Amino acid sequence: MCTLTYIPLSSTSYLFTSNRDERKSRSSAFAPTIHEKNGVSFIAPIDSQALGTWLGASENSRVVCLLNGGLKAHIPTPPYKHSRGKVVIDSLLAVDIELYLTTYDFNNVEPFTLIVIENKDDLSIIQFIWDGQKSYQEFLDPASPHIWSSVTLYNSNQTKKRKEKFLDWLSSSEKNAQELLEVHENLDHEDSSTIGLSMQRPQYCTVSTTQLKVTDQRVDMMYHDRNSTQKDFAHLPLTVYNHES
Repeated sequence: MCTLTYIPLSSTSYLFTSNRDERKSRSSAFAPTIHEKNGVSFIAPIDSQALGTWLGASENSRVVCLLNGGLKAHIPTPPYKHSRGKVVIDSLLAVDIELYLTTYDFNNVEPFTLIVIENKDDLSIIQFIWDGQKSYQEFLDPASPHIWSSVTLYNSNQTKKRKEKFLDWLSSSEKNAQELLEVHENLDHEDSSTIGLSMQRPQYCTVSTTQLKVTDQRVDMMYHDRNSTQKDFAHLPLTVYNHES
């Protein structure tokens, strides 16, 4: 929910890895499992307090991840209409994701950045930002790697440096899922040449890392609770769409 990376593996498959950075006092989330709502199956870890999620994948070949904050850091002004975790679940369940994003009333929902990947006619990536007053949507190139850092915990200079270091690391050689996971779990030392994306601050730290390997037929999700060191795995078969060769 606070650092997210996307690496394409082919025209129909990719790695999607998320670090959740939270207050150290926040209780652990529930490990991912298969859920069903409104006739749709999806896998996701569940926040134990708000009972929403920051990351999930539905059987309809859609993956969704939410990062806190919109265009810039904001001062929270609760109470809000509902938690941002509900946005992720609603996005996973929506029949038409673009219709949901353009018609839902996000007023009085705390600012967020939502990344939506669909794998139907072809891969598509939507970046949807709600800044508390206005929404911004754009399509990103699914053939290129991407990295996102939450604006609530990383300033623009830090975000730029992290992106540069990550893309440099990627370009040095072909990377696999394990190497990417190690980068996500290494500590982020800004002045070091070693790349790491995990946070360790007085009040905040990386509480979990979740990695998805997504093809046009299934999602494999690995969830690592960094507090208990426990790793959990979940798998979800996807609706198979015919892709042009």
